[in-house]
Amino acid sequence: MHRILYLGIDPSRYVYDGLLTHCPIIQTIPAVLDEETKRMWPLITHVLFTSRSAVTHWPLPLAEKVVLSIGHSTSASLPSPSLIAPSATQEGVIALLEKMDLLNAFILWPRSSRSRSLLLEYFAEQKIHVHVFDLYTTCLRRPEVLPDLSLFDEIVFTSPSTVEAFLELYGSIPAGKKITPIGPVTAKTLQINI
Repeated sequence: MHRILYLGIDPSRYVYDGLLTHCPIIQTIPAVLDEETKRMWPLITHVLFTSRSAVTHWPLPLAEKVVLSIGHSTSASLPSPSLIAPSATQEGVIALLEKMDLLNAFILWPRSSRSRSLLLEYFAEQKIHVHVFDLYTTCLRRPEVLPDLSLFDEIVFTSPSTVEAFLELYGSIPAGKKITPIGPVTAKTLQINI
């Protein structure tokens, strides 16, 4: 039987064939909602979620807001329907935004403190009114017992953070294993480190 090691936070939506072992090597630590974000909340017209972790940690109701999500998995985590980017990347979010009338929009982006800057650059170039709040930080979660990699045929990396955490725990990406990245940004991070 094909043996898979899944390193991300939540494998519930991962489709696989074989025996999956879940060993999360990252965790998210939520921030306290700051006074500036609370004050701006009534003015916000759109809320952009770029991860399931952001949905998990978001504390305010989303009624009367236009909700945007980076992909189907993030959208499925939301309590109500959202507009979904055509690809689950910041580039995909930009493609979605380009089809929208955002002249009078005020977008809130509750994000990871480690998010890429591409969307911020886009908002600035397009002069879109946005408030960014670092809702959570992703960091290493050291398992009590590190899995023996010789027991697995495949290792699943769900984010650049899982690649970085793996390298901190194991030192290098092992040869002779099927390495599965979730998403193009994770794939690029792996290519740099193999």
